[in-house]
Formats: sequence, C-alpha cells, structure tokens
Amino acid sequence: MDLLTALRWTAPNPARRLLTASLLVGALSSALLAAPADAAPDLQNSGQELMVQPAAARTVYMGQPKLTGDPTVGGLLKAELGGYAPFVIPEGGTPSFTYKWTRDGQAIPGATGSTYRATPGDRGRVVAVFVTVSYDAESRLTLQADYPLRIAAKPRARGFNGDDTLDIFARDAAGRLLLYPTDGLGNWRAAQVLGTGWNVFNTLFSPGDFDGDGTVDVIGRDGQGRLFLYQGNGTGGWKSAFQIGQGWQDFRTVSSAGDFNGDGSNDLIVVDRWYQAILYPGNGRGGFLQPYGVDTYWVNGDPIFTVGHFGGTNNLGIVSRNYGYLRLYEASRSGRLDGSRTDIGWGFNDFPFVGSAGDFNGDGTVDIFSVDTAGRLTMYYNKGAEYLNSGRPDIRWYGQSTVGWGWGGFTAVF
Repeated sequence: MDLLTALRWTAPNPARRLLTASLLVGALSSALLAAPADAAPDLQNSGQELMVQPAAARTVYMGQPKLTGDPTVGGLLKAELGGYAPFVIPEGGTPSFTYKWTRDGQAIPGATGSTYRATPGDRGRVVAVFVTVSYDAESRLTLQADYPLRIAAKPRARGFNGDDTLDIFARDAAGRLLLYPTDGLGNWRAAQVLGTGWNVFNTLFSPGDFDGDGTVDVIGRDGQGRLFLYQGNGTGGWKSAFQIGQGWQDFRTVSSAGDFNGDGSNDLIVVDRWYQAILYPGNGRGGFLQPYGVDTYWVNGDPIFTVGHFGGTNNLGIVSRNYGYLRLYEASRSGRLDGSRTDIGWGFNDFPFVGSAGDFNGDGTVDIFSVDTAGRLTMYYNKGAEYLNSGRPDIRWYGQSTVGWGWGGFTAVF
C-alpha cells in the first residue's frame, strides 16, 4: 500500500483505526528512508499535521424525553427518559447524557444537570429542557423534552417563614393566629404568635404567593363577605393587609387552587350555593381576572384544598372530602378539570380539620394532615409518583403517624 492510499483509507472501528495508524507510520517511515537526505521534509518545523479521518456517524435512537416535577418557584423539575431506552446502529458503546435548560428559549447559565430547581426569576416564564445522548463524537441525538412548562408563583408548600419547609397555621379560641414551623425533616420548631383578632374571619387559608412578591400570603373572609389579603414578608411576619373582594358571603367554600390555569399566578376556587365550582384566577398582583365555572355540580360543601403536584407529575391536585372519603381531582393546569378523580382515603368524616401544607418528612412529596376530636394531629405520608410503580395504584400512602397533640382547641387549622 502506498502512502496516498494509506492516507485515504478510513477505518470503521477502533481496531481498524489502530491498524490504519500503524500502516501510516510504516508507509511514512519507508518514504523517508527512500527519499534523498536533502529532500527530506522537516516534520518538526513544517507546521503540517498528519490527519486520520474519523469514523462515520452511526444512527442514534431515543424515546421522547419527558419534563416532570413541580413547576412552581422553588419546585424541582426533572428531565426523564420516556418511551424506550436509547440505542445506536451499528451497536456498540455506552450512552452518555447531557442537558440544557432554557428559559423563554434562552439557555439558563449553569443549568446542565438532569434536574433544575425553579427560581423566582422563572416565575411566569416557560422553562424547557433539551436532552442529548452520545455514543461517540460523531454519533449523538438531541431532543426537547415534552412539555415545556410555565413556572407558577411560590406555592403554599414552600412555607411562610422563608426556609422552604412546611408550616401549619392555627387559630385558637382567643383569636390568636399561630405558626407551627418545622425543620423539613419531621420535627417541630418553636411556635410563634403572628397576630390577634383573627376570630373575625369565618374562613382562613393560604393561597401561596398571591400578590407576586415571592412570599407566601394568607387570605381571610369575614362575616360581611369581605375578602382580605395578608401579605407575608418572607420571614414569618407581615408586610400589610388590604381588602381584595366583597360579596363572598354566599359561597359555601373559598379555597386555594394553586396555579390552576397555568398562567404563572395562583388562583382561588369557590363552591357557590348551587354547588358549582367556580375559578377566580389570580392576576399575580393581589387581584382577580374574570371568574368562570369549572364544574357544574360539586358533590358537597366541605372545604376543599390544593395538594400541589400530589402525584409527582405536572398535574395539579385538589382534594375534597365527600361523606368521609378524600377525593383527589387532578388537572393539567389548563384551567379546567379533566374529569379525573380518585378516592385516596376514607374514614375522614369525623375529623374537624383536614388539609395540606406541604412536605412534612422531607421526602419531596406533599403530605396531608388531619385533626381528630381528641386533638391529635395525624400526618399521612404521600408516595408521590412511586405509587405508579408499586403494583397497587389504589394506595397513595407510605403510612401515617401522630405528630401532635392538643390541637383540639383550635378553631382553624390550615
């Protein structure tokens, strides 16, 4: 084989590439020995490089990746493989993965892992992720994960005092509002009094960040049907309070709905006297957009509460209590209920309070609590997405435990 032929010969695999390099060295050595001394090229100073043509690219296949997780400020988003595992033809080698996260189409600096935690700067903006699988330098495939998500305002689950862990509000018989914070690992911290005179309200709940300032708030309805927003300051106190509505006295329930319509702002959901569920979309500034009905007949008048992304997916969950059953409604943040509902618990008819405030035990899933007539606070530990792989999709819980006593004297727990 002459030198020109050796330079043009391409190797389809590592063994042949090694053989090619050996032949090239041999051919070059022969050519140098045969050349006159005064005609020998100066390889050290000529600036020329000896190039070997790379292997041809192989065809890479990968199932469509999925973007899952909690699309809220502070929530963890995940890029997961979907469909089928990656493979390459001709086969050979082990795949490696790289990730690129984008915000409104622009790369997010430093966001190159398989997960991404949404920041306050992401609120109201669309986050996407691109997944690249590579077998070698020439054999790779990049796909955008389904589906890009608009990041919602901070939810109730991020807590009230700024440490992003579960806090529970309680009102005592004297009208004091108290906060019971946790360390995020299932342990209580010292309770604190947040204010007095709260017994003027017949409904109290936390909508998460309702005014768009990045901190968790509280909303109360008084006996005249007026709705008041109490703005949290992010450190366990208040900035200010003001009226945001009137004429709400005829609603059977007024509750938080999270970002139900997917526009980045937290919303409220009410049940009227005819048992219709009506969405009051938040405008992200402490007010409302045009309300509309989302269910023509809500089964009962018991309080309903949001459980965030309860199933570990992008769907938003709302729970109601129906004759002692806990019924989960999940929707895709489209502004409508999609008809999906599941009974996730029973025997809750005698509990004065049932609700959700976030993740109690630090496993990354939203839990549910109850207070019984003996004053015991019980926590129910949610499996999140793990229930899908458990073989028992009807069971959503790891278990339960009593985590507090003496809660029977409270007139509101949320």
